[in-house]
Amino acid sequence: MRSTSAHAAHTTGEAPGRSSGHATGEAATEHRIITSCTRDCPNSCGLVATVRDGHLVRLAGDPDHPLTRGKACVKAQRYVKRVYSPERITHPLLRDHRHQPWRRVAWDEALDRIAARMTAIRDESGTEAILYYQGYGERTALKLLNRYFFNLFGGVTTLRGSLCGGAGQGAQNLDFGERVSHDPLDHYNSNSLILWGRNPASTQISLVPILRDIRKRGATVILVDPVRNRSAPLADRHIAPRAGTDAFLAMAVTRLILHAGGEDRAFMQRHAGGAAEYLRILDRYTVDDLCARCGVPVADAEFLADTMLRQRPTSILLGWGMHRHEAAHLSIRAVDALGAISGNIGVPGGGVSQGFEEYGPYDQQYWGDGLNPPRRTLLLPEIGREILDARNPEIRMIMVTAGNPACMAADAGAVARAFRKAEFVVYSGQFMDDTADLGHAFLPATTFLEEDDAMASYGHNYVGPVNRAIAPVGECRSEFMMFHDLAARFPFADRFRRGVDEWLRDLCTPVWQQGCTPERLRAGAFRLDAPMVPYADKTFPTPSGRFRFMTDFDPAGLGTVEPDYPYRLLTIAPHGYICSERTMAEHDALAEVVLTTDEAARLGLADGAVVRVESRVGAVKAILRTADGQRADILVAERGGWNKAGHGLNLLTRALSSQVGRGTPYYETCVRVLPWPEDGVTGLRVLVVQHSTDAPGGNFCKELARCGATLATLHPGKGDALPPRDEALAGYDALVVLGGPQHCWDDAGSPHFPHLMDLLRAFDAAGRPVAGICLGAQLLARAHGGRPWTMDALEFGFLSCTPTEAGLADPVLGPALSGALPLPRLMSYHEDTFDLPQGATLLVQGTQCRNQGFRVGNASYGFQFHLEVDAAIVQGWVDMFRKGRMSEYASCREKFDDVYFDALARDMPLLAEASGAFCRKVAAGWLALARRQ
Repeated sequence: MRSTSAHAAHTTGEAPGRSSGHATGEAATEHRIITSCTRDCPNSCGLVATVRDGHLVRLAGDPDHPLTRGKACVKAQRYVKRVYSPERITHPLLRDHRHQPWRRVAWDEALDRIAARMTAIRDESGTEAILYYQGYGERTALKLLNRYFFNLFGGVTTLRGSLCGGAGQGAQNLDFGERVSHDPLDHYNSNSLILWGRNPASTQISLVPILRDIRKRGATVILVDPVRNRSAPLADRHIAPRAGTDAFLAMAVTRLILHAGGEDRAFMQRHAGGAAEYLRILDRYTVDDLCARCGVPVADAEFLADTMLRQRPTSILLGWGMHRHEAAHLSIRAVDALGAISGNIGVPGGGVSQGFEEYGPYDQQYWGDGLNPPRRTLLLPEIGREILDARNPEIRMIMVTAGNPACMAADAGAVARAFRKAEFVVYSGQFMDDTADLGHAFLPATTFLEEDDAMASYGHNYVGPVNRAIAPVGECRSEFMMFHDLAARFPFADRFRRGVDEWLRDLCTPVWQQGCTPERLRAGAFRLDAPMVPYADKTFPTPSGRFRFMTDFDPAGLGTVEPDYPYRLLTIAPHGYICSERTMAEHDALAEVVLTTDEAARLGLADGAVVRVESRVGAVKAILRTADGQRADILVAERGGWNKAGHGLNLLTRALSSQVGRGTPYYETCVRVLPWPEDGVTGLRVLVVQHSTDAPGGNFCKELARCGATLATLHPGKGDALPPRDEALAGYDALVVLGGPQHCWDDAGSPHFPHLMDLLRAFDAAGRPVAGICLGAQLLARAHGGRPWTMDALEFGFLSCTPTEAGLADPVLGPALSGALPLPRLMSYHEDTFDLPQGATLLVQGTQCRNQGFRVGNASYGFQFHLEVDAAIVQGWVDMFRKGRMSEYASCREKFDDVYFDALARDMPLLAEASGAFCRKVAAGWLALARRQ
């Protein structure tokens, strides 16, 4: 291992540690802790955390949870890796200006700064000049106290509306008086079940066994969704209406049931109001007309109607995609009406179920909203514009918890502009995501595995324990402890500063009143006093006590698209992540968008093409994927990718509010798909030579792909033959040679080296850019006559380097370095180096190893440092080093001991972030050389 290190994948399922661990020979102690998932998901799974010697090693479903029964999604299983991610920020950070680098500070300094800014802004502009943005990342009992803190402070600007289920809840409240859903276990009583915009395979895993079980006994499951999602294989039939037109489908099915005489006349006459008015609305349309409006064959509506007639009761489960339209209430109310007319309301195995009240089990006086006169609220679905337009006072300070609005809110570009306008932004989170980049203070938050709390669900009737499994990583604190300690700096400290258990006893009073105790809840999930079958007595919490049919129906605009923007953009829930809960290293180069194969062909676009997706709000670059059988009027993508990773699809979405419930109509965004315009870079062909799977292309190659280049990677060590010189020059516009464990002079051990050096010279002679990294830089130097040699000591870690005057003026490095001096510390891992070839220009120099970056020939660049690394790559190298899997460096363990590696782990997130930003600039500048050729 002479030129680079190895990056070993973890194959045991255990997380890489960020501490030195226990000495060999000590007996391991293992514990299992019952807890609950607190992420933004309706499942709120019961979990079992396995902890060995204080270290989380496994996270699995709790087999004793009455509903989730040992099920846990892939997202929960990955949380072990997330807890110990090398990209996780584990210490408070501050900076005075956004263009400055972050600096680590003690908690007292961070909280003092925040308290001082809050006080000064309150005294100068009033409390409403401060915005508290409480996101959806966690909605546990103690989260009520976040707003309580700000109300004790005097009441600040907060949010109204939602990013998610507001339209659905608001619509069902109009029909039922108060939305109450069937217990998920009641679906076992269903003889048919309709997943109307629901995708439990990805978003509610505990429903999957129920679906499978009822199908085994003969029940029919139907998926209604414009997209054939991952739940389609669980269904007997998939029906794909035009996005936003579900009302027409529901009305068509209702008309067919009425025509067959299958309506529940008794319910309509005795327990409902507005039935006659709704029937008159139906009379305005024929079944053929309704099916044409929603874009489905009449046979699909007939199948739905026939199933509901023959296989009663039918349970209808509404998904969250149903809410993402401006007039979502029309579709939801039409489905509610279908449930009512078909006789499925208030019966076991029936119902139209949308969600549950996750804050319902708590004493909501602890929001503290009654402590002050009404304070200003901003509309969450339009938050960017709302902040920018706020006056008297303007928003001067923003504090964000449990959210990533710069990524997840609609019209993300406006959100970023609004945050930049604020004088001081405080961000509580775990990773340096899009919103963190806009901050002045970063408060590192614990995960639910490092906290005590209680968790209710918006997907079922259980409240579960949140039991701390491990001590907080680094200096992370729970949001409760952040506000607890911040409160000490204000006169209301005695009203807020109480212990977790004391607060939970008060917050969960409604739970205790139902027969639970704190001790009982700590042991496992407790079912709340909620009906299995709501409205079983046919009495509804409306003024009349009756169900209310929709009596006004204006379908104008439902499902329409603009001629210039013919596709509805549907940003659906990813299977592997919850919204934006990912890291920079976990992103692919570009987001993928899916268009039906026929439509792509009509546009002259092939699968894998780099495309420009445009809306009236913005434009993004993406990779096109084609799919057979998808609707021709939709473009589908996964939501949650970060803007700075090239996945910012909310840069396209319109900021507007639903007509009912103040939800966010993401799916009202219409787009067009175009070939990426000719820019001289997109489509460039880059040959990448990778010598080891332990030394991947990382950020460098990922950025080339983001710029639109097409990469072909060869692995000589796995038997890939390098192309002949003429073939390589005919097939590729640039060449990248990565690192590896080989000595660059060992032609016997790596017989492809002579030919590779010939290619290095040939590409340069043709004026085609060459980039060599670590071993690749050494081979580049050798190819041009430089002498390689071994240094006296290994160089490992993020080291300081200095640009030369030539480096500052260089066409690749100069623009990248301007405004960013000094250079970030850059990762090195090598003991071989080289003399510069004759005629080469030194661009970056180091202390121990002088020749860190150079230019030679026409367009060839050598980087001895590993500018390509991300935190995951470095962590893999560190793990191998610490575990003694690199015997070549055993003598170096005295210098690179546990103290060294612990310090590296603490600094890794910021080091990797700065190095990655530098790499992306250099990669783009280097690729531009090929354009100039």
